[in-house]
Amino acid sequence: MKYLLIFCLCCLSITAHAKEEVVLQLKWLHQFQFAGFYMAQEKGFYDEAGFNVEIRERDINQSPVDQVLAGDATFGISDSSIVLNRLKGKPVVALAAIFQNSPLVLATLASSNIRRPEDLIGKSVMYQRGVDGAVLTAMFKRQGIAPTDFTQVEHSFNNQDLLDGKTDAISVYLTNQPYWFSSQGVEINIIDPVNYGVDFYGDLIFTRQDYVEQHPERVKAFVEASIKGWRYALLNPEATINLILTKYAGRHTKQHLEYEAKHTAPLIKSRVMPIGTIYKERFNQIAKVYKDLNMAPANAEIDGLVFDINQLEESQLNRYFIVSLVASAVLLLALLILYVFNLRLSSLVKSKTQALQTSNASLAEKIEQIAEKNQALTQAKIKAEVANKAKGEFVANMSHEIRTPLNGIYGSLQLIKQADMPEDCIDLIDQAITSGKSLLAVINDILDFSKIDAGKLHIEQRPFSLNQCIDNVVADVAFEAQKKGISIEVLKEHTHDYWIGDMARIKQVLLNLLSNGIKFTEAGFVQLAVYSNTTSEQSSIEFIVEDSGIGMSSEMLAKLYQRFEQADSSITRKFGGTGLGMAITYSLVTLMDGQIEAQSSEGKGSRFKVTLPLTSTESLPENISVVDLPSLVNKKILIVEDNRINQTIVQKMLKDSGGELFVAHNGAQGIEMYNECQPDLILMDIQMPVLDGVSACKHIRVTDKSVPIIALTANVMREDILLYKEVGFNECVAKPIEISELNKLLCHYFANQ
Repeated sequence: MKYLLIFCLCCLSITAHAKEEVVLQLKWLHQFQFAGFYMAQEKGFYDEAGFNVEIRERDINQSPVDQVLAGDATFGISDSSIVLNRLKGKPVVALAAIFQNSPLVLATLASSNIRRPEDLIGKSVMYQRGVDGAVLTAMFKRQGIAPTDFTQVEHSFNNQDLLDGKTDAISVYLTNQPYWFSSQGVEINIIDPVNYGVDFYGDLIFTRQDYVEQHPERVKAFVEASIKGWRYALLNPEATINLILTKYAGRHTKQHLEYEAKHTAPLIKSRVMPIGTIYKERFNQIAKVYKDLNMAPANAEIDGLVFDINQLEESQLNRYFIVSLVASAVLLLALLILYVFNLRLSSLVKSKTQALQTSNASLAEKIEQIAEKNQALTQAKIKAEVANKAKGEFVANMSHEIRTPLNGIYGSLQLIKQADMPEDCIDLIDQAITSGKSLLAVINDILDFSKIDAGKLHIEQRPFSLNQCIDNVVADVAFEAQKKGISIEVLKEHTHDYWIGDMARIKQVLLNLLSNGIKFTEAGFVQLAVYSNTTSEQSSIEFIVEDSGIGMSSEMLAKLYQRFEQADSSITRKFGGTGLGMAITYSLVTLMDGQIEAQSSEGKGSRFKVTLPLTSTESLPENISVVDLPSLVNKKILIVEDNRINQTIVQKMLKDSGGELFVAHNGAQGIEMYNECQPDLILMDIQMPVLDGVSACKHIRVTDKSVPIIALTANVMREDILLYKEVGFNECVAKPIEISELNKLLCHYFANQ
């Protein structure tokens, strides 16, 4: 029987066919969204599978579904609307899901504070309410928002309309359109239907039902070759981008495609599940959404939508059976043996089929459990967001409550230092000012920790002088080093001075490293070496901070960047600190796309290397820095401040200006005094009784758009400052007040005095 079976199987072999000419119809223009198909073509995966593939861009006047059904294309790329087409009776079959989540989301301007679907009630929304925008329509319905609760604007496919105020929200593809807003310097909020329980598939491969029935082996081979191409594209994004630039989408920049590649991978979820995975139960859920939206008949079904590998196996078995019958006509002696063999095979298939049905039932149950867990995770996420908001409000309030009295202390010390004092008193005042700055640094560390944790820390991109940055940092730590008798060595090995980046954050990183070096060094040196690289494709700056201090063990190095961590409790008692400095340093370097490396041995000191990829520039914009108090003779200055100590401090700071000073104790009194004295400039606190500073500013701006209003406040988180600018404040000065910063602003507004 063994040899007879081998003979029969040999009879089943078929001759090789010439490569099949097929057309893959994309759903849009060439871009990284279709990278896997390009690489399947480029690397020969389609050729190995027996296909000669033409990859065709979208004709915006035609639908990929219609083109495939008409025979103009063999395979097509669509989204979850393929379910709606099946519900409407079109013979389409989904073969593989490339994007496990739909990239279609809503974008709003960050300045609008529209962050949730509920915020769009009474607003205008630009999206396609039909088939293409069903995922957004479903999100609104799930949140209890009726179509009449907002104004739907016909889609212009022009991102500029959001900036021009023609709409409050616009539908975009998460994988590439946010890049355009970023290139315009505009921050946006994203409202993703996935976060509200509406989980549609993104890009899917599909074909006609008759093609699947006639050529199931070819369908399987094409899908496997395409998935192989996607694996290669995700593992080799640089090579894929270069291919797209040269052969497909020269209209996009390399940076644009890099952005798209970075944001495409999370939607494919190749690290979580095999590429191409499809769950029929999930299609049933999507079909239910379309029915709930009255886009499909309630009794419509999606049977036959999903390509089933079992269907292919059964087709092959039928083919083998027919050929076996033909062979049995020739081999009469084998008829009985083949009959018995087929009986046994049928029994085995039935047994396996029953086992597979049991497995599918178990899988469906697990999918339902996963859906329940996803719902629980969504609720947990909402609770976490509420808790995170409460934490942020607590940190902001704590900062305000500490900064307000600190303003009185710090401001008084600055004023006392300006008076004629004995040398020993000046030393004491300098020490007190240093202590005040240290306390302010702790507050700023906690605020930075909160902003980094919430993903709200913004990295600026402005021209700056590297030499000035280094000199400022060294000057800030020189006093502490001198007290301990430690030498600070600076090696400026860089060849270029002017760069584009966030000078304040770079200084913060260097101050943390140098301060730690001085703190943990009892005798010896702390060295800062600076190198630049402007010759390679990516220019960069390299900082090396080295000290001869107490060093660290390997255990200490392992937890160096953890929050609220120091080497041990004795270190904290001896040297102080919050344990946030290195955690913030690591986060800042990461946010600037840089790298930080640490080497250390106990008793032998430590060495830190920070590499930041920055762009060099040839010059700086002119910046005239004046810190002397200008003459305010014949000028009226209105001070609106509820804290009497802070009133006194500000009055003392402005005493020698010659200006006429008026003081109001709250926002309401400030409005009255504004109407009475018509000041030339207003210094306004924010948190005050009766009427706060924001409300008072709004009231004044109704009738006066020109008078400068400067916020003097302890609430200085980025979103606070954006709010002040939005309601009409010209500038913001943080408490505790630096006299030089206040003087600069006064010089700006009274430069000719």
